[in-house]
Amino acid sequence: MSRSPARYGARLAFLPALLALGACVHGPPADVPAPVRFTSQVRSILRVDQSSPQYLAARSRLERMGPEVDAVLVALARGTDVQLRERVNAILLLADRHSPAAIPVLRQILLSEGDDDVRAATVLALQRLGPDDEEATDLIRSAVGDPAALVRLNALQALGVGDVDIVRGVLEHEPAPAVRQIARQLVVVDEARGAPLARDRRGALRTSGTTSDAQIVFRPARVDSVVGIGYGDLRVELPNAPDVPLTALAQVVARVVPAFFSPDHSKVVYEADGDIRVVDLASQAVRTVGEGIAPRLVPFSDDFVFVRERSREHAPQADSTVLQYDVLRAGFDGRTAPVVLGTLTAVARMDRHGNASPVRWMTVADTPGGYLLRGDGVEPFVLYAQTGAATPQPSHWWAHP
Repeated sequence: MSRSPARYGARLAFLPALLALGACVHGPPADVPAPVRFTSQVRSILRVDQSSPQYLAARSRLERMGPEVDAVLVALARGTDVQLRERVNAILLLADRHSPAAIPVLRQILLSEGDDDVRAATVLALQRLGPDDEEATDLIRSAVGDPAALVRLNALQALGVGDVDIVRGVLEHEPAPAVRQIARQLVVVDEARGAPLARDRRGALRTSGTTSDAQIVFRPARVDSVVGIGYGDLRVELPNAPDVPLTALAQVVARVVPAFFSPDHSKVVYEADGDIRVVDLASQAVRTVGEGIAPRLVPFSDDFVFVRERSREHAPQADSTVLQYDVLRAGFDGRTAPVVLGTLTAVARMDRHGNASPVRWMTVADTPGGYLLRGDGVEPFVLYAQTGAATPQPSHWWAHP
């Protein structure tokens, strides 16, 4: 389709303002009204709805500039006489800049704004502040109770693996079918990344699914409820077929079961007797991958990782132990030998699951452009980082259920 010269020229009409902004690197703090001309220049950028290279370059320049930009963004984010696109892009840019004003402004909007789309964009902005920002995470958690389905959907998708129980709670009461469907999918994804499993009525831990789905099931024979460790039978329950036993002596810490389906659910990787094994569910053939514990799936691949202890030593604190592990990557197909990716450090403590190794409850978490292993007591370990990751596109800031 050919471009109209008039329309194309209109899209680039904001470029003179961008050039003028290039020299602005200092200015008043966020609570001081910005000069009218400067405000107009910023607005001319934020109202553009095209992800052209020129626009992205201009937005990147705004992201790097000083506090004079925050003054404009705060005013636009709170504005009632501002175009929706300007307001939403201002909200997102406040977060991308990690502005000191971001949390107070986003909290105010989320709790008092009447426009559903603005609140939905605010949840996405909170997500951009990162999983380590506790205030942002708490606000996202609160948004799962928002009256608008769009806001609830964005909040659910912004939650981390550690919040899987919140997602399960939403499933019990969520009235919107589309949101329930996404919530179910999120639970399955979280479980595949190491999230704690839910107990059934008989106290067994099992992966999510229906009676027509294969499920990994752990039935404890012995439980230390004080430290949250169970020992017992680990198996796969198949619909209309006999169970596939994995091990009778599985160790489960913090409800994280050391067994995971391959992406196509044809195989299971699991830990048994200090080894990592893979079982083919159709033939029930078992392959031993090698010594190791704590298998985890590598997202969007047919591979998994596991760890193999290298050393341990008592930390300066008498009640903790420093553990060093090799992280190995292997494939479900078994065509190549496991490859060492690097070294992971974990610290076990008596007050954290009775000195159990933290790798037993680590999860696979998202990070900008890739994934990492992380958990309480685990030094984050990057599984891989995608190069050339796409820059966030402000023109796509919501997804209706």
